[in-house]
Amino acid sequence: MALEPAVIAPVVNHPSLPLDDPGGLEISDEDATAVAERVARDGLRVLAYRFENDRWCTGQRFAAYRALLGDAFDGRVLEAGAANTNPPPFFRDVVGCAHSVVTAHLVDQEGHPTMQARDEIIAFLAERLRTRPEGALSALR
Repeated sequence: MALEPAVIAPVVNHPSLPLDDPGGLEISDEDATAVAERVARDGLRVLAYRFENDRWCTGQRFAAYRALLGDAFDGRVLEAGAANTNPPPFFRDVVGCAHSVVTAHLVDQEGHPTMQARDEIIAFLAERLRTRPEGALSALR
């Protein structure tokens, strides 16, 4: 989606694909090059979250994003113990690990690390969306 000019506040939460390649990115080489060029050209910053020990969104995957995007990639890792211990059945029975930082594994308590992540995402969106680059509004129409 970062190839779309209207996307000016990219947030990546626990990217899991491709499932069979823990260090891979679900993007063609051509699109990866175009995303890296857009990030550099437009000054995009990509905010990302995952839990440590997430077997679906691995540290290898975050390393691949950092290799592609450099300092524009702000990957943040929460301790697995910070995850909601009573997620919905799919996450408990199928996913089987701390995975969804601001949804299924969110702990709705002020000051909790997952709530801090949620608040950081909201602040990032508010900051990035407050001032739109020239042409962004026309791209939305």
